[in-house]
Amino acid sequence: FASEAFLGVKPSSEYLYMVIASSVGAYWKGGARAVSIWVSQDYTRAAPGGTGEAKCGGNYAASLLAQSEAIRQGCDQVVFLDAVERRWVEELGGMNVFFVFEDGSMVTPPLTGTILPGITRDSIIRIARDQGIAVREELYSIDQWRADAASGRMTEAFACGTAAVVTPIGEVASPDGRFTIGGGGTGQLTQRMLDALSAIQRGHAPDAHGWVQRLG
Repeated sequence: FASEAFLGVKPSSEYLYMVIASSVGAYWKGGARAVSIWVSQDYTRAAPGGTGEAKCGGNYAASLLAQSEAIRQGCDQVVFLDAVERRWVEELGGMNVFFVFEDGSMVTPPLTGTILPGITRDSIIRIARDQGIAVREELYSIDQWRADAASGRMTEAFACGTAAVVTPIGEVASPDGRFTIGGGGTGQLTQRMLDALSAIQRGHAPDAHGWVQRLG
């Protein structure tokens, strides 16, 4: 936060960078499970030229009203569409999103300046490619998501982030109706990504990328 002795509207010339470490419980109430998400059509998280790709508190604040709407609709989380066309899936309130297809490939929205380049997102991409899984970073529309879920072309979807790690998405809801992803639970590839990443984080598997640092 800004620590310069000045009262006014300008970028600070001094900052204090602080890290708070704390033990935490399960991210989702009731433990790990497939979550339901609400497609926000009235709110957007970020627009081109803004701070969407920055890890700043304002981005989380911008998601809270839409998150409240999702909860009122009986969903666990909100997913945002792009601010320009209101068509392309971008990310959840605090997590990136991945789609898994029947051919075993994965898609995640590209980093266009409005999506946070999450560390967990990058880790999942690297782990998947290490395992020979094709990962594409490309635009994916909400209409295509609905159609692919209905046809079975898309078999799984999951969100990822520092706290949630890898969380399966079981159901998607919007004013246009609801649709289920696969069987509505945790898919095989989703579980595989969670197991692989967790094993590296906990020191149970080799860390080929140098992510883990021993402290003390």
